[in-house]
Amino acid sequence: MDVLFGRRRSRAIWLSVGCWLAGLLLADASVALSATPSAEPTSTTTLAAAVLPSSRSTLVGNVATAFATIINTGAAAARGCSIAPPDGLSARFGYQTTDPSTNLLIGFANSPADIPVGALQTFVIAIMPVSPFGPTDVPFTFACTNAPAASVISGVNTLLLSATTSPRADVVALAGTLNNDGIVAVPSASAGVFAVATVNVGATDRIEVSTDTGRAGLQLMIQLCQTDPATGRCVTRLVSTLAGVMTAGSTFTFAVFANASGVVPFDPAVNRIFVRFTDSFGNTVGATSVAVRTQ
Repeated sequence: MDVLFGRRRSRAIWLSVGCWLAGLLLADASVALSATPSAEPTSTTTLAAAVLPSSRSTLVGNVATAFATIINTGAAAARGCSIAPPDGLSARFGYQTTDPSTNLLIGFANSPADIPVGALQTFVIAIMPVSPFGPTDVPFTFACTNAPAASVISGVNTLLLSATTSPRADVVALAGTLNNDGIVAVPSASAGVFAVATVNVGATDRIEVSTDTGRAGLQLMIQLCQTDPATGRCVTRLVSTLAGVMTAGSTFTFAVFANASGVVPFDPAVNRIFVRFTDSFGNTVGATSVAVRTQ
């Protein structure tokens, strides 16, 4: 374990949209929860979906937001596409379409959208917990009236969410790959690499940064370092785990290196590298991931 976070960066990398969405969470939660479209006799198209960031930690009564995308991967226009939370989630929920080029809100709260063939629609989702709960991987229903729901892929279109009654760290983490495609390719004779940028939009805390491959037992050796955001160069040595204090509002960047000792087939739903941020209470308060394969 190395000590990190020797420098604090005040430049924000995350645009909070919580204030925009206060009116999106309807007084009657049942209105938002009824957004799942009814099935039609035929399903003429297919969907894929994604959520960023993949983790949020918030206070009970506060709004946590994330961006979501629904992609029409089929051969017909997708009609009446909406997003719904799982039954039993102790929170109010809402969504609204956004402009894909700016992420600014468009349309109306909790209103389904049509998506042309081969196109995508972006959204903001807003969740306001009404009682505390520990880190929970929340699956959403991304569905249209003429398409079945997109397959649930943990870390891709789920949100690891927790709610507390006292302020905790909330590390928003975003990963970037060399080709900007969410895939890190590991050469046979060298390391694959990707970058992670973070901002702590919650409370100051000591944070541990680690990596893993989820439930997949991949033949990878993974190390990381803290980087200088201006140059991308490591400012710590390569280690398996980093730890240090993330003050409220501070931003930090990291590089992750993966070496393979065997073949990792291309299966982005399963073969992934996760970067996790754990607080002093042992709870995951931030996470991001990329698909990985050997080449």
